[in-house]
Formats: sequence, structure tokens, C-alpha cells
Amino acid sequence: MFSKVNKVSAILIAVTIVAALLAYFVKPQAPMSELVSPKQELPNYQMHLPGDTTLANRVTKSYGIALVLVSTPFTQKNVIALDSIRSWAREKFQTEPDFLHPVALEPINERRHTFIEAFTYNLFTAPRYMLEDLAGQFLQGQIARFHDTRAYASFRQSYFDLFGWDADAAALLARYQSDKALLAEPVVLWAAFWFAALAAAAVYLIRSKRSQTYMRLQTVLYSTWFLLAFGYIARAWIENRVSVLCSAVICAAIALYLKYPFTIKVESTSGQVILKTRLLDVTQIVLAAWLSYSLFAIQVFTWTKTSAMDDPDPLTLLICCISGNFVHDPFMTKKIVARVVALVWLFVSIWAARQTLAQDQIEAEEKLASLNNPLALSRWEK
Repeated sequence: MFSKVNKVSAILIAVTIVAALLAYFVKPQAPMSELVSPKQELPNYQMHLPGDTTLANRVTKSYGIALVLVSTPFTQKNVIALDSIRSWAREKFQTEPDFLHPVALEPINERRHTFIEAFTYNLFTAPRYMLEDLAGQFLQGQIARFHDTRAYASFRQSYFDLFGWDADAAALLARYQSDKALLAEPVVLWAAFWFAALAAAAVYLIRSKRSQTYMRLQTVLYSTWFLLAFGYIARAWIENRVSVLCSAVICAAIALYLKYPFTIKVESTSGQVILKTRLLDVTQIVLAAWLSYSLFAIQVFTWTKTSAMDDPDPLTLLICCISGNFVHDPFMTKKIVARVVALVWLFVSIWAARQTLAQDQIEAEEKLASLNNPLALSRWEK
């Protein structure tokens, strides 16, 4: 039988060998970057030669042109979508005039300057690209389905009437949707991960005995915060952002406290600081659950209020992934999501208040019973 130390050593040796073999034999290939083809927008598409500035001039001058749209149920959404595409295209043409006709694909700048970065690059990049490719295939299918809807037909007519029925306009629309869909690939993967985690947590809680409910709820809470810390660490590593790393540290600290709750006491005589572990009672577990969901609700409400198609938040991207619509801002759907989250928060608050009051009543009855019978022990002392 392997001891715990030998098992850890064996795992480290195996992981190192796998990373070395991957570094020598495997060269990770980035997934496809064109999720929407110009031929989907214009069937008779023929690519223009690089250097053509006709579309750039039209985009620049379109701010001084009156916009006339055919009245449809999607007119208001089309106006917002066209303005977003026009602003995005104007910024792109100013920074990179020939961005629609790149000579070569932009390389992905992976950080691998230290041995730790090289180790993680070879170990995790290939699986990451594989998952992103699967997410890209899913998004391609969703976008193709959206292209068959009346909403997209109305927008497409308005778009080409504004930008012209030519190849560059089709390439611009395809590039806009592709860029937005590429932003959504990590959202698809993380959403699938969290859906699986929440489903497992729900099954874990439902199958628990009544006496184990709060203990299992505590396990779900600290596991959720650990997973959130892991997600933030992965994002901080990929994006090289210190603010996300700070969030990961805070989430990990919350998870550790929920798993190993402690109290700090200072002795009056010696002034020594003593750290003692303890157990969370039912009221504290319920409070932790309420606070955790409240923070989640605050995050969702913040996304719904600060969202924009120019800089979409994860909630907007997730809704776009499901519908395949990366041209319209799903503000109505986000309002519905915010209302559902608020309604669930109300029910969670009522549940937490009832559990707290019930627990206070039980403790009061136990204290009264101990006064009548000093030899009786409370259920916590037992």
C-alpha cells in the first residue's frame, strides 16, 4: 500500500512526465477564429483586395446620414444594433484600417517566459484549445439557427441598406459577430462547469437526511467558494489581472473560514493571541447561505445595469450564446433574469428568517428545560 507521501510523489512524477511528453511531441493549435463566414451574410460573396477603403469611408460618413428603417417589431432593437456596429467599425478602422483583410492571422501571445509558465502552457493549453473549439462549434450552430429567424432577416435588411450590399459590408458583419462570439467561448465553458457543479450540489442536498441537511449545506457553501476561487485564479492567470487574483484570494479565505471556522481570543494576563477552531451552528450556516446568494444577486444586478454590447458582461454573452443573437442587446431577457433572481432572493430571505427564528425558539426551549432540570444537556452539548 502506498502511503500518502508516496501517492503525492507518484502524482507529481506522473504530471511532470506528461508535461514533458506534451512539450516535446505536441504543439497546441489555436481553435478557429472565424465563427461566422461572410458567405452566411451574402451568398454571392467575393473577397475584395486589401487596401479598399470604400467601406471605411461609408462608416465614417454614416454619422451624418439620416437613418431610415422599415417599421417592424424589431425596429428599436435594430437601431441600437446598427449604432453599436457602426461605433465598433469606426474604432476598428481608425486603429487598423485594413482589419477586414489581414495578411496573416494574429498569433495568440501565450506567456511562457518562466519555467512555471512553460509547464502550465504545455499541460493545459491543448485541453483548453480543445474545449474552446467545442464551444466554438456550439456557437456556430446557435448563430446559424438565429440567421433563419425573422429578427435577423429584419436586421440584415436594415444593415445592408445602411452599409451597402457588397462584400466588405458582409465581411464586416461576419467579423463583428465572430468577435463577439469569441468573447463568449469562455462563458459557455464556465456556464457548463457551474451548471454541473450546481446540479451535483442540488443532488447532494436532496439526498441528505434531515439531521445532515445543515452539515451538507455547509459543505456545499465552502465547496462553492473554493470553486469560485479556482475560477478567479484561472482567469487571473489567463488575463494577467491583479484585481481578479485579489478576488480569488478573498474567495479562498471565505471558503477556508466556512470549512475551518475559528475564533481569535487574546488572554488578558499574557496578551497572547489564541486561535481556536469551532463549529458553526445552524443560524450561522443559514446566514452564510443567505450572504452567499445575496452576493450572487448583487453581481447579477450589477451586470444588468452596466451592460453594453460594446463591452458585454458574462450575463449578456450567456444570453447571446443561448439565442445565437450577437447583434441585438438582450435587455428584456436580462430584466427577466434580474426579476427572477430578485424573487428567489426574497424567498431565500424569508427562508433564512424562518430558520433563524425557529433556531432561536429551540435554543430558548433548551435553556428553559435546563433551568427546570440542571442535569439535562442541550443537544449541542450532547
